[in-house]
Amino acid sequence: MRSSNRRKILKSTGAAITTISLAGCSGNGGGDGGDGGSSDGGSGDGGTTGDAGSGGGENSLDKIGMSAYVRGGSWITAYIEAAEFYAEDQGIELDVRPNQQSAQKQVSDIREFANGDHDAILVGVWQTGAAEGAINQAIEGGTPVFATNADTASSEIPLYVGFSNYDGGASSGEQMLNALEEQYPDKDTWRVLNIRGPQGNQSANQRSQGFVDVMAEEDRVELVQTLNGEFARDVAQSTVQEFIQANGRVDGIYSGNLSMGLGVVGALRNLDMLVERGEDGHICLTQMDGSPEVNPLVGEGMIDAAVDQPNYFYNPIAMYYMREYVESGMDDSVIPEVGSEVTSDQLSIEPGQHKDVELWSEPIWEPGVMREQNGHPWFRTNSVVITQDNFDQPFLWGNVWG
Repeated sequence: MRSSNRRKILKSTGAAITTISLAGCSGNGGGDGGDGGSSDGGSGDGGTTGDAGSGGGENSLDKIGMSAYVRGGSWITAYIEAAEFYAEDQGIELDVRPNQQSAQKQVSDIREFANGDHDAILVGVWQTGAAEGAINQAIEGGTPVFATNADTASSEIPLYVGFSNYDGGASSGEQMLNALEEQYPDKDTWRVLNIRGPQGNQSANQRSQGFVDVMAEEDRVELVQTLNGEFARDVAQSTVQEFIQANGRVDGIYSGNLSMGLGVVGALRNLDMLVERGEDGHICLTQMDGSPEVNPLVGEGMIDAAVDQPNYFYNPIAMYYMREYVESGMDDSVIPEVGSEVTSDQLSIEPGQHKDVELWSEPIWEPGVMREQNGHPWFRTNSVVITQDNFDQPFLWGNVWG
């Protein structure tokens, strides 16, 4: 039930109510600049100056509140810092608040943003159901909310930006088939292991299913077993090590995230079975995610391929459309239509010099495909396959934030 007209009316009404309320309380005028909470944005300043009355005003994107989780090491650091860099380049004040792995804190921060002088809110949702009410309340009050990386169940948001976990798993499956054909062209049967994340986790389910579906299409593949690595390096390492000791070697292993992929490498190293591609005894390895540690292993031929996300583009893409949306008076038509395809000819994220590279100069996100998810538009970015041919390229986040 997305309606830009309704939002315009609500925003106007909400502003009037706020003015009356403030006048009735203290007569100090202007917005409430105090945030009262932690605004540590990692290595960026992320500060909330909270200048009373400094709100962006009508149809102007000057200040964004961002709530994001911080677990995930350098991957999340790249995701958040890229948002800070882009906002700085665009003259936007970005108020970053880590949710500290707490759905309650994220809800509280979203409500503070909505009740303060922020022109819009950016969220990487920690717990989908818990955040939905606060997001809807913010939008109903006239503060648009855009989501990146982790989606919300709210159908009210104008846009979600992120890649497809299912497609990433399927792409990893296709890379596995390529590697097996190259390494074992004469084998009748390829024995393959699937290392997935926690049961019930939506991302883990989709990443696993995409891989499994591709494996099912190839008669020569025997999917020996799916093991739960809990998205954790140590769990994947011990689980895979114990499985091989009990059941013998396999020809290929897929891992659903970078931590589990590194755990698999550790397990094979402990078993003295880590051999580079092309050599006798090589076990083909594909996985989700590159990283400062994964990319060199791909270059050495220990990992055959890693399907990576354009994570440092997520928030700049969202902020690009967020500005168009706010400046148009919350007109839904500025968001590309579901079913359309977006290329860099239509969407240009202006490059900037950061971390000794020209960041965003390579549009690795394209093409973006507009889909619908949870009742709202989804800008589905492309992914990047890391191989020995490109593992050292500067457009990979793991080589920038290494």
